[in-house]
Amino acid sequence: MPAEQIARNLAFVNWTLPASLAVGSFGAVALLRLRTDATTGFLGFTALCAAGFGALAWLSDGALPVQLLALAAATGGVFAAMILGHWHLVTPKLSTGPALLMSRAMLGIVAFQLVLFVLWVGLGVGSAQAPLEPLTGPWALFVWLRLIVPLIFPLIVSWAAVETVKTRSMESATRLLYFNVALIAAGTIDAAGLYFGAGHLV
Repeated sequence: MPAEQIARNLAFVNWTLPASLAVGSFGAVALLRLRTDATTGFLGFTALCAAGFGALAWLSDGALPVQLLALAAATGGVFAAMILGHWHLVTPKLSTGPALLMSRAMLGIVAFQLVLFVLWVGLGVGSAQAPLEPLTGPWALFVWLRLIVPLIFPLIVSWAAVETVKTRSMESATRLLYFNVALIAAGTIDAAGLYFGAGHLV
């Protein structure tokens, strides 16, 4: 892949991460506010972070519409879940309800992304390419990285986070969520590069 093609699309890739963090974090706050007894401090802090990420996305390119909702749900959701894990560490008597809901939501979102990957790449649904072609083409390395790093690994880590929250092992759950933040953020950047650079929906 030519370096100039990557450079041409870098602005779009750079926009995707803060936009995903903003939309997903705000969605997590709304869900937790409606469905759990999450603390006002946590909800306010995470909403403030979402606003900051939104401002960064707007400053980077105010004309670009918010896209890729699955990426936003995963990236912002895992960020909010990680902050919630920290909230439990400093306030251990909190109910595990919000953390359990967010951990299960992350498991579902990552599983949904994996289903979309199979549909788009494995079966060629909605793609101009033949089934499995992206796995062997010029962008194959990035497609394989998209499958392994932010989909398969986070699915396993999200399941482990659910199990550790169930046992109130919040320190372990928070560490797992930190790991998921790194994996999913890297995957968001990879997916944005594939979408804007190669036209692949993965």
